[in-house]
This record gives sequence, C-alpha cells and structure tokens, in this order.
Amino acid sequence: MANHVYFTISIEGLTDEQWDEGVKMVKGTRNDYDGNPYEYEDWDYIENQPFMASVKKTFDKDGELENSYDWYCNNVGAKWCNIEEMDSCFITGYSAWRQPIELVANLIEWYSNEFDTEVSAIMTYEDEFRNFLGKQYFAVEHNNLQWTAYEGETYETDGDELVAEFNERFPDIDTNAKDFDWFEEVKTGGDIIYPHEVLDEIVDDFWSKA
Repeated sequence: MANHVYFTISIEGLTDEQWDEGVKMVKGTRNDYDGNPYEYEDWDYIENQPFMASVKKTFDKDGELENSYDWYCNNVGAKWCNIEEMDSCFITGYSAWRQPIELVANLIEWYSNEFDTEVSAIMTYEDEFRNFLGKQYFAVEHNNLQWTAYEGETYETDGDELVAEFNERFPDIDTNAKDFDWFEEVKTGGDIIYPHEVLDEIVDDFWSKA
C-alpha cells in the first residue's frame, strides 16, 4: 500500500473567473447506505479537467483513460492522485508516494497560455509518516510566443530533523524512553504539552520560513 502524500497548492496570477474556466465539475446521482438516491456535484477526474487539456491522452471506447498508470506518473507525478478541494486558485489532496509535481507544472502552464498571463504556484507537501515534507515553488517563462512552466526552489526536511528540533526545544524530555508517547501529555518546565502538537508547530514554522 502506497504512503499518502498530502499536499496543498496555491496558485497566483489568476482571477476567480479565470480559475473557474479551467475547472470542471460533474453532477450525478448516488445511493446512500440505505439505498436512497441523492444528487451530488464533485470535481471531475484530473485527466478530464480543462487545465490538463494540452496534455496528450487517449481514451478507450468506454471513455476510460488508457495506460492510466503511466499517464498519471508522467503527467501528474504519482500513480494516483485524489483531489479533496479545488476552489478559488487553491487545491488540496493526496497522492501516492510522491507530491504531484507534474500536475502543478501542467496546470500553471495551461492557465498562462490560455489567458496569456504569468501564473505561479506554491505547493506544500507532507508524507503521512513524515518521512519527508517540503515546500516547492513553480513559475513560468515566456519564450517563442508561449509560456513554459518550470520548477523553482524546493525546501525539504524529514521526521528525524523535526524530532531533533523538538529535542533542542525540550532537552528534559527523553523521546527515546519506552513509555514516551507523542500523543500523550508531557510535563516540562512546569507546563504540560502534547509532543505531536509541538511537531505540528515545527512543521508550520518550517513552511512559513521556506
């Protein structure tokens, strides 16, 4: 089973109206657990999104993406990628093993060429076990009458470095002790903390400074 890599993508340089031009929703009917039908509206698959229109793809007679595994690896950046939120130049979701680098590049490149404007993006990402996490910048350049996306700076850290910083902040806490639990309260210097919340703060500090 693949590790989930959770990501947040923020896009800059577009109006809300321009953003909406590149996003496709689908409507349909599903049944709830009791078998009762209900209507839903959700984001269409990534391969069907207008912002992926310039990426080559083929579909079978049933409308399913052919060679989907390779297509997603090459054009999204992971063998699968689920979108949880996609609204007002903002996307959140999770992918398999790796953050969706190629998705972001294709997205800003399409929007830049569609509206002939400079679009950029910032992605933060985090492996579910914090084997790695980081912040990555994307931009476009204008050459030969078209915009081309490129990857900018990437800042990355990992769980070991997070724990090392935690230990620097709280040298009186032995994180290697057998009874230590990151999710249990710990007394330190007269205060009570929850170590996992401190790690979250360290991650937020890392992202804000990167």
